Amino acid sequence: MTHPLSTVLESMSDDETAARIQKHTRPLRGVRGVAQGALATVITERIASVPPRLPEDGDALTELFGAAWEDGLAAIGLLAVGVGDDPAAALALGLDWADRTDDVTTADALGWLVLGPAAAALPDGVAEVLETLGSHRRAETRRAAAAIGLAFTPEEVEGPAAAGLRARHGTRALRMVDAPVVPVLSAVIRRFVRDTAPPVQKVLRRIVRVWVDADPDSAVAWAPTVPGGLPKLLGAEIARARGRKAR
Repeated sequence: MTHPLSTVLESMSDDETAARIQKHTRPLRGVRGVAQGALATVITERIASVPPRLPEDGDALTELFGAAWEDGLAAIGLLAVGVGDDPAAALALGLDWADRTDDVTTADALGWLVLGPAAAALPDGVAEVLETLGSHRRAETRRAAAAIGLAFTPEEVEGPAAAGLRARHGTRALRMVDAPVVPVLSAVIRRFVRDTAPPVQKVLRRIVRVWVDADPDSAVAWAPTVPGGLPKLLGAEIARARGRKAR
């Protein structure tokens, strides 16, 4: 059975857009070729008309996630809106989807919009994400786990999958938290600091960069606590923080 949103997305696809997307990502699920703005509109409209219910809609959302790349982003956008209703169900779905993720766009959206907020709402949620996904053989899956750190920084959410959350909260400048949550950021970075896969290191660098921009003092104070020190990529961001403090 095809999910209704998959039919909608297929009707909006075109070969030119598909070719443009495939220059940057080639997930095993395939690319339909739906413009990102159109995808965001579909998510927003579905949230307004038929918001997801958890755990009832879990199977349907999983079906949507697996249909194609754009469908997966739509599923993440819908699930993100349902996290607050049932964070445990959302986390279980997010962990399952992360196990099948093989591109960085999906990984970032899943970690930032679903896994991070769901983990924040559960007593041992962060530890569960890191333990479940932290040693996965696929770098993109590990990136999804590392990307939960973005949900604990004041970075504005971005991308089409965030459209539902922005609509639900009535703002385009939506942040998950107002200031860096240092204990969680420390746990995430320590877990992946020796992971040499570029997808993982790049999202860690983004997390540290946002942390430095928001609160350089706490970033500088934290850096020496990392056993073995920070790798060059992350250390450069801390050096930038020290430079800001010196001025």
